Amino acid sequence: MGGSAGGSAVPAGGPAVIELAGAARTYPGPPPVHALRPTDLTVHRAEYIAVVGPSGSGKSTLLNVVGLVDRPTGGHYRLDGIDTGGLLEADRTALRGHRIGLVFQAFHLLPYRTATENVMLAQVYLATPRARRRTEAVDALLTVGLGHRLDALPSAMSGGERQRVAIARALVNRPSLLLCDEPTGNLDTASAGRVMDTLDALNASGITLVVITHDPAVAARARRTLTIRDGELAQDSGQFSGRDPAQGGGRRSGRADAGSPA
Repeated sequence: MGGSAGGSAVPAGGPAVIELAGAARTYPGPPPVHALRPTDLTVHRAEYIAVVGPSGSGKSTLLNVVGLVDRPTGGHYRLDGIDTGGLLEADRTALRGHRIGLVFQAFHLLPYRTATENVMLAQVYLATPRARRRTEAVDALLTVGLGHRLDALPSAMSGGERQRVAIARALVNRPSLLLCDEPTGNLDTASAGRVMDTLDALNASGITLVVITHDPAVAARARRTLTIRDGELAQDSGQFSGRDPAQGGGRRSGRADAGSPA
């Protein structure tokens, strides 16, 4: 599939995936809450970005705007060159389904559905033909190293395995952008490391990756760090450098180890 973690690293570059120009999000009051102040940001294909900052700083608001969950109340947002400002809600939903994968701290898996069935559910909203759903769901699970857990229920999986099912679900529609909100927040250290190895490998294969985190070890894996404070982009560790993903942070590429329970 397009997000396969195998093969050679894909260099970052090319057209911008995310372009924010003065994008802001204000919630009405009184008093109004400026959750995200006017922000300019460009993220290129295959970049790997960590977003850090204290609780309540605006990290999740930024992710919701970029993920087409919330509309900016000011400025402009282009996703893969598409101006999202004038899109109807149905068009925003379709664009999100095709172009964006979302991974959260909570796994949001249906407890009485197998790993494969949980991944297949993401395809229903895009009207993927039934004959293709299982094949593509299995391919996504193989990509994250869960070929041995295709028929397992969430209750029979470790926390790390459940999060990797959630990642497979986010990948199955072949997005160009993967947004992760505290993806290791509910995991022990060993499981968190394997989940991050999976994300590292996906980025090396060409997926643009944005990770919100409070964990310095997770943030250290990224090649660019954005710091948000009080709704403002307070610091950007560096604009796009064009470095090959294989050169950053000692990260590993290749499929996740299918034999690990993490």
